[in-house]
Amino acid sequence: MKDNRKKYIEDNRPFFDDKEPDAGHFERFEALLAKQDEKKKQSKPARKVRLFSLISVAASVAILIAVSVKFLAPGSIDVLPTQENGGVQTELEATNEYYNQQMQEQIADIMCKLAYTDTENQAQLTADLQKLVDSNTAFVEEMKKSDNQEVAIHYLVKHYKTNIQVLENINEKLGKYTKC
Repeated sequence: MKDNRKKYIEDNRPFFDDKEPDAGHFERFEALLAKQDEKKKQSKPARKVRLFSLISVAASVAILIAVSVKFLAPGSIDVLPTQENGGVQTELEATNEYYNQQMQEQIADIMCKLAYTDTENQAQLTADLQKLVDSNTAFVEEMKKSDNQEVAIHYLVKHYKTNIQVLENINEKLGKYTKC
């Protein structure tokens, strides 16, 4: 179709070349170009402001995470509580106790919410939770046998954070009940 138009224009070139545009054509064209230039000028600062806002929010979140990790991480806990047998806990035991408590809180909340689900879901989730607890216990025991305590603590924290994230996802999917 473009070829037909081009051929028509080329064949009738003398008719097009001697015609002048309508009166006011150039003024309308200049006004249209001015409007387009104005829109471009207005849209560029808006993009820069949005981009700057997005970068600012991302930086704020990064700072917040860094500060919370610095002050809330188990490594920043200097006081080691005593065990029931009267000895001082190792850093591995203190870390294990800290994360195990968080995990048990999530499990308790999930178990409360399970009472409001059907029996098939209750049985499946109870079995899955038991597997998770058994796996966690085995992993903790393996880490206690490690010679390098720093590496053991590192992997213990990663393991617990993964388990807690899984439990939080399950907890979130079960929904909120006012009785729990």
